[in-house]
Amino acid sequence: MPPQPHPWVYSANITDGKITFRVQVTGLHDMEGAIEITGEATQDGGAFAPISCITNIPADPNGVGDDAGMYFVDVEADPTPDYPFKDDQDVTVFVRASKVWVTVLGPGTDDPPGTSPRTPSTGPTWGKRRKDARISAPEGGY
Repeated sequence: MPPQPHPWVYSANITDGKITFRVQVTGLHDMEGAIEITGEATQDGGAFAPISCITNIPADPNGVGDDAGMYFVDVEADPTPDYPFKDDQDVTVFVRASKVWVTVLGPGTDDPPGTSPRTPSTGPTWGKRRKDARISAPEGGY
């Protein structure tokens, strides 16, 4: 049985004004293309860092020691400057990892007028599927 993903971020580290989160993504390692990691980190007193990254899952496990066989990605965020993170306080981190794909829809619909429960009968509608694709992140992510 493959290792199960853990429901937490493994670490947070501030270097040169950026905060880097080590996120375990083992449960997603068999997906092709990129994943999106979003969320935020907060701390009592108002410290806040929005997290938004599109990155590829490593091709091979990159955990070490007790984490050997697991997959991790590092996600950088820019903390807001008004309330800096303090090294003597806990940090609360919320992240979501999800599959990323892109769909292009054209104006109108492929359905005969008034027959589709998916599209309203009035107002603008974009329901002609033009293209869809999975995306890959460039080296280092977005």
